[in-house]
Amino acid sequence: MRKVTRYRLVFVVLAICLYTIGVKLTPAQFLPEHNWPVFAGLFALYFAVIPALHLLLVILATQQKWWKLLIPFSTSSLVCRYSMPTELAGYFEFISYLRYPLVAILLVIELAIVYHVIRMLWKCRTMQGDPRASAIRAMNNEDEKKRATAILFAYEPATWYYLLPFLSRNHVPTLAHLRLSSSSLLMLVVLIVGLILMTSGLYYFLAMWSELVAIIVSSLVGYSLIYLIANYRVSKHHSVYVLDDHLVINNNFLNLMVIPLKQISHVEVNTFEQPSSDALCLGKGTPNVKLSLSSPSCYYGMMATLTDSVSEVYLSVDNPDLISTLNTNQIDHTV
Repeated sequence: MRKVTRYRLVFVVLAICLYTIGVKLTPAQFLPEHNWPVFAGLFALYFAVIPALHLLLVILATQQKWWKLLIPFSTSSLVCRYSMPTELAGYFEFISYLRYPLVAILLVIELAIVYHVIRMLWKCRTMQGDPRASAIRAMNNEDEKKRATAILFAYEPATWYYLLPFLSRNHVPTLAHLRLSSSSLLMLVVLIVGLILMTSGLYYFLAMWSELVAIIVSSLVGYSLIYLIANYRVSKHHSVYVLDDHLVINNNFLNLMVIPLKQISHVEVNTFEQPSSDALCLGKGTPNVKLSLSSPSCYYGMMATLTDSVSEVYLSVDNPDLISTLNTNQIDHTV
């Protein structure tokens, strides 16, 4: 696990634990003369300690944008709104009022996504590669935020592109296959069974409270089935390939890297010892390909919500010798 991933994971675990402890320790009533120190400590935890941890472990350690510091403050406000006594929860009522503009914004975004998906699916009939890779190449000169947004919007058409063999029939040949657990048919079956059980369980428990909410939530979770199938087909058939002078690497469907061939300065094909934890290693097992880049390239993780610039990439593939055929006029190869 890379260091940046560890930092993010540590923050998530700490935040969940601290919020849980805070909610458990929250008194049922606010008595200013008796328990004000408890509430002062809770507010310090929610609006000082947790944001400070987010700043250190996420913003600074992984070089994320500073606007993401709003995430712990908004989360803490939401927790206070629904866990504090009525006298204090009223100060966080603005969180409830935000739901109306948020619903309107989400509706506009949903309509834009539907239009975008239909337009992209029409183009997919003749596409030779991943719509996400096309989005990256089209937005190559834009800043990171615009590229990440373009990739996120391209995920829905990319899902259908890989889900339906009819749409991906013109896909360029695969150069090699990453060794991925998600390429196993058995793993797909296990995930589908788990998804069915989760969807059924959510519907059963939520239906006791609201059948409408149960239908909506279980439908959204069940919709993940198409992502599981697309993830399997990407991992199985299209994990490493060349598209328009770019090397496209799909580390399952959630993680993507598109490297211009001219940026690959050196390729080593051999069996390597396990690289350091900070190295970007794609595929399970011992890496057998090392790509050195002349300038950093961006790795888009978790549907482009996490980005990381890297200068070296280690791959564990089924046929490393095929990687050495990459653009032999521009790349120095060591076998």
